[in-house]
Amino acid sequence: MEQTSDHGNPSFPRHGAPNVACQDCTLRRSRLFKQLDEDELSYVAKLRDRQLVRPAGAKLLSSGPAGGFIYTLYSGWAFRSIQLADGSRQIVEILLPGDVFGVHVALLGNWDYEVTALTRVVLCRLRAPSLDDLCTQVPALNRALIHTLADDKRRADSRLAVLGRTLGPQRIAYLMLELVERLEGAGELKNECCDFPLRRRHLADATGLSGTHVSRSLGELRERGLAHVEDGRLTILDREQLTSFAGFTSLGQRIQRLIL
Repeated sequence: MEQTSDHGNPSFPRHGAPNVACQDCTLRRSRLFKQLDEDELSYVAKLRDRQLVRPAGAKLLSSGPAGGFIYTLYSGWAFRSIQLADGSRQIVEILLPGDVFGVHVALLGNWDYEVTALTRVVLCRLRAPSLDDLCTQVPALNRALIHTLADDKRRADSRLAVLGRTLGPQRIAYLMLELVERLEGAGELKNECCDFPLRRRHLADATGLSGTHVSRSLGELRERGLAHVEDGRLTILDREQLTSFAGFTSLGQRIQRLIL
């Protein structure tokens, strides 16, 4: 993966990446993430290879053998997906700032999923540490990694149960609420409104619906006065009723996730 430039954005240096030091990363100050002590932060900083900027639609990680790197999404949205035998795609996870991906690939040697940029993204690329390294040198990071992977699994299990047992509007509503809960924890939900760059095709691939069914489901949510999507923004009109309609259950007190 090579670095790309973005000369049109004055907030970024000429080479295209913000070049924020690990110690200055504002994401680390969020209560969502485990606060690292000086030694742990120094360890992570030594793993860091470079920061990268990629445009929307770029392939960030491909299926196959590992490349020896893991990535932290510094800004923007991305998604993890699996290509099925018939050529269709199932989106299995939406990635938000602070999320780490490529860990499975680094640990297992290869994987069958891809990661694609949903919006313009900035990534921190790190050399993948070995499990032995994590266990012996920074055991607290190893525990945080296990907790983060377990939290991801719990969220995925809940979503899978809903996708397998509910109708289209409920599936869309559940996905909305899951993302809203995550964005709210990061302070990105304002007056029940947030960015929502998922297009109809992404919602279809994430919920197992056709594009037509997605449109009808979004229309039903709007007509019921529950939620509305327009111009890349999601507005929750009645969260209590939307939660009941979707059968959404908050996962409660979330662990502090590992950010690398």
